[in-house]
Amino acid sequence: MNAVSWIELDLLTNAQTGEWPDAARPISFGSMLKPFLTLAFAVTHSKFPTVVCRGSRDRCWFARGHGSQDIVAALANSCNCYFLHLVLEVDRAALDSVSLSYGLTLPSRSLDPAALIGLGQGWLNQPLAVARAFARVSDPTVLRGMSRCAQIGTAKNLRINCFAKTGTGPCSHSPRAAGDGFVVVMYPTGQPRTILLLRHHGTTGAEACRDVRQRISFR
Repeated sequence: MNAVSWIELDLLTNAQTGEWPDAARPISFGSMLKPFLTLAFAVTHSKFPTVVCRGSRDRCWFARGHGSQDIVAALANSCNCYFLHLVLEVDRAALDSVSLSYGLTLPSRSLDPAALIGLGQGWLNQPLAVARAFARVSDPTVLRGMSRCAQIGTAKNLRINCFAKTGTGPCSHSPRAAGDGFVVVMYPTGQPRTILLLRHHGTTGAEACRDVRQRISFR
């Protein structure tokens, strides 16, 4: 078993490369799909809320809490508290519409808010579909959040000027590890032409960022 699986899309040539043996199997990407919850919220709302994250007591991964979060900061920090609040106001029909527009699997109506934001098994999707979905993201708010994520957020270990989002999901390997780390990179920021989706077995999304420089094609 390879510890690292990856898919790279070249948006200029439509070429696809990578090593992801089970790429057709739907898996959980943890927090990585929060940008699409953001897009679904925006369908029926004109303004995003500001939420105060108090850490563990609000089910956030960051025990001390992120403090006051707007949508850009919440995307950058992958703040669970913020998105648990946001998803309560996401219209499921809007989320279905966004999912179809971006080629993602429709989330089951049985998923509770925690599962939708990536806590537990969550919203399952095929890796290639997720890479292609991010290739279509152009919303300015989401891109600002993903840019800050790469600069000072959960993807700061990239040390690349890019758009990025991380996630930590349940391990999909055998034998099982505590979890798998995911990161998606859109590069460069002027006009993304490379999409890299990477999974590292047995680690977190933040740590998976350290693998990216060995694989992305800088041009």
